[in-house]
Amino acid sequence: MSRVIMMESTYRDLAERALALLQGSQEYRVVILLVGAPGSGKSTVAQRCVDIINELHRTRGKVVMGSANGGGTQYPRIECESQPMYDPLAQIDYEDECFEPSVEMTTKGYIVRGRGGDDTAIKVEYNMDDDPGATSSDDAVELAQVVPMDGFHLPRRVLDRFKDRENAYRRRGSPFTFDSSLLVELISILKLTSLDISSRLSPLDTLNSHHAVPDIYIPSFDHMEKDPKMFGTCIKSSSRILIIEGLYLLLNNPVWEKIPKLLEPTVQMPNSCTPQELNFSESTNRISQLPVPEMKNHEFWKLLIDDNKILSRLGSRHLRAGIVSTLQEGEDRVRVNDLPNGQKVYSESFQSDIDIISIDDPNEVAV
Repeated sequence: MSRVIMMESTYRDLAERALALLQGSQEYRVVILLVGAPGSGKSTVAQRCVDIINELHRTRGKVVMGSANGGGTQYPRIECESQPMYDPLAQIDYEDECFEPSVEMTTKGYIVRGRGGDDTAIKVEYNMDDDPGATSSDDAVELAQVVPMDGFHLPRRVLDRFKDRENAYRRRGSPFTFDSSLLVELISILKLTSLDISSRLSPLDTLNSHHAVPDIYIPSFDHMEKDPKMFGTCIKSSSRILIIEGLYLLLNNPVWEKIPKLLEPTVQMPNSCTPQELNFSESTNRISQLPVPEMKNHEFWKLLIDDNKILSRLGSRHLRAGIVSTLQEGEDRVRVNDLPNGQKVYSESFQSDIDIISIDDPNEVAV
């Protein structure tokens, strides 16, 4: 693990690192898990990196004719024999974090449902047509994409069924309030779409026909409705670099641990170090000097922030959003939920490849 300090130049360095990871992987797709406490800047870092990568693709990359598997039709499908088929009448234990998702086959792929039902479902859809349609234009595809975890919040109608409904609402955003087994399923599906194309593409190129790579629809989060929006985000088949950002993607517990272990079975817990214990003199801002692994289709990044910055950033955010009427009320709200969740992220998450120290930038609003 290497530790760096977040600066303006860090965004481009991270983007270049992601491209180098893709090139070294010799696969169609790489997955980067980006974790950090609430307010550490995950969404900002992920989006800035993706914007830089896509700009490089628009200016230096190209769309290549063909399909990722050389024109065949061997789709990376779920092993349906080992998973229950969807039954709309089946009884669900809404508080069972180990709940096993069910599968419904469709004409173009399949739908996977967890405790959140349709609201948090994943739809996998293959392009069965030879016509590439909108993907035939270089401007119509993006090489990189942010994949937020927020859409996998259990909807309020599910939280209403919890035995301690008030606690579920008060602690919404904690690990048990996510459809976590579906997130595991998503990573499993994405792993299947990492195909060996070592002789086909440069890292800035993508394909206009994706018979072996499906479009994957996942829930987004509607902040006005305060609930997931079904199939609100599409992970496009053209996207080769996926930055998946969220709190608990490296969490060491019986369900969440499956996410990093699907990508790196030997992942270890780090030596104990909280953001409060950081020694900035041991850190660098030169990501470009850190070696990029070869033949690896994933990497884990962790944003570090101390409790005082979480209080300041999120307390102010709650005030700006009109959720509270004073800064003190905003900080009190942070102490109840956001701080405990952040402490869990740092004390119970697996080792990351890079730790990035989040510092205040007057030009940014960290989310």
